[in-house]
Amino acid sequence: MIVAITGVAGTGKTETAKVLAKRIKWKLVRPDDIAKKRKLYIGYDKKRKSWVVNLAKLKKEIRKSEKENKNIVIESLYSHFLPADLIIVLRTKPDVLLKRLKKKYTWKTKITENYEAELIGVITAEIPENKKVYEIDTTNSTALQTAKKIERIIKGKTKNHLGKIEWIKCLPIILHSFS
Repeated sequence: MIVAITGVAGTGKTETAKVLAKRIKWKLVRPDDIAKKRKLYIGYDKKRKSWVVNLAKLKKEIRKSEKENKNIVIESLYSHFLPADLIIVLRTKPDVLLKRLKKKYTWKTKITENYEAELIGVITAEIPENKKVYEIDTTNSTALQTAKKIERIIKGKTKNHLGKIEWIKCLPIILHSFS
């Protein structure tokens, strides 16, 4: 089984994936590390200061990891584009996310694009409708709390799939955080 953890920068993907993989004793696979190690890039995006991965080749590598390990957790901004039986989208209230992004990054493009993507739910919108998807609000949760929620989902102890988190309803409050 492949569990993909995705979300914009600052939502807690990396720490949550580490905690989850350790708790359930599954291998953690980081597509970014595979792409870097095997040079699976199709170019470099100067504006975003990041490499553009070759998803077709990366998908093959993820399938290899699954065959070798049976159950894996994958974590990346783009893991929802990779093979997965279950996709977990981590979401964070945009005003809180903005504070996290400003602490973590210095370039405005990175901060603005991630903030806007979270505000309108870009990651969730990119996922095909036939996928098993859960959204988890990580605004006030630790990585351990979030990992425990994912464990419940994996074990089938959670009924609702897509949480339909809609931050746009909070827009007046969120806009205040820019002042």
